[in-house]
Amino acid sequence: MLQTNDSFKEKVLKGLEESEFSEIGFKKNPFLPFIPKGKEAISKFVNRKKETTLLVRYLPELFNGFISLLVLSGSKGIGKTHFLLYIYNELSDMEEETGHEIKLINKDNFKELYNKYKTGELTKPQVILTDDTEKIWDKFREEFAEMVDGENNIKFISAWKSSNWNQIKQDNVYSSIKPACIKMNKLSDEDLIQIINTRIRDSLISKQSPFSDSSLLLMANFSEGIPYSMVYFCEKLIHFALDNNLKEIGEESTRNFIEELNIKKFDITSFTPSQLKVLKVLINITNSKKRGATSSEVADELELGRTGALRHLKVLLDKNILDEKLEDKRRFYFVKPCLIGQIESSLLEGGID
Repeated sequence: MLQTNDSFKEKVLKGLEESEFSEIGFKKNPFLPFIPKGKEAISKFVNRKKETTLLVRYLPELFNGFISLLVLSGSKGIGKTHFLLYIYNELSDMEEETGHEIKLINKDNFKELYNKYKTGELTKPQVILTDDTEKIWDKFREEFAEMVDGENNIKFISAWKSSNWNQIKQDNVYSSIKPACIKMNKLSDEDLIQIINTRIRDSLISKQSPFSDSSLLLMANFSEGIPYSMVYFCEKLIHFALDNNLKEIGEESTRNFIEELNIKKFDITSFTPSQLKVLKVLINITNSKKRGATSSEVADELELGRTGALRHLKVLLDKNILDEKLEDKRRFYFVKPCLIGQIESSLLEGGID
């Protein structure tokens, strides 16, 4: 381990020579966030049997022009981006057979695509894949709706956060869109463990993982089917192991970590309807414009007094569901990042959308 009496410079230089994670058997931190690229998106893909079955049924309808928008809808961290990249890499090898150009677009180059559409430069039929589509919708909703039209020979496969997609369906522009939708489901404990083991294998110095099977099963159960949560918690767990000079991570140390983490699994039945409405407001704000809201903003959204909003926020803070920050003399409240996926999924399953 790096010695605590080393200077900052000495610690950094030692880390450059040999990763601190080698103390626990890793060449590097296996749980840093990353988005798989190219064929890696396929090789690291984990079971999506239901979603893939629906995809295979919908794609001929899409290519033949019977539908022009296929939506991938799911909560934050559920795996929409990875599934979209998986689809893109699979379809990229089928351009000749389908007669369509396959493109992956985001909010930064959507306007360029739209301009080519308006000037007639898109001469071949197009299948456009978009991630974080709510950001495109915020800036170019009329352009997006105009292009999503079977007469244009342009079809979209688009990933949306569930809360945003439910809001879009209330928009009058939506009436011109006739989408099909694939809901991204939670993964099983076995699938979550496979995701983690793939990352571990790519980072091990030797063949022996420091994680026991019982440790990973505990973490999977704690993550409640959300891939982002599983990776997030395992990343925290590995730092916990390093801080406590652990060479192996077993069931007991994992239970100690969960207890120290002081984050309980989200149980929708333990919250009042008013508290759930506050969470819905904060989730929607997190998914759209900014990270966090003041008590006044929450009060305005729910049409109640600031005192009532503060009371609900205080309860949610005490339940360790929210964090807060002081900025420019204003106090902002936001859902803990590691719980966003669980809470959003629970709110949708509970019919609070």
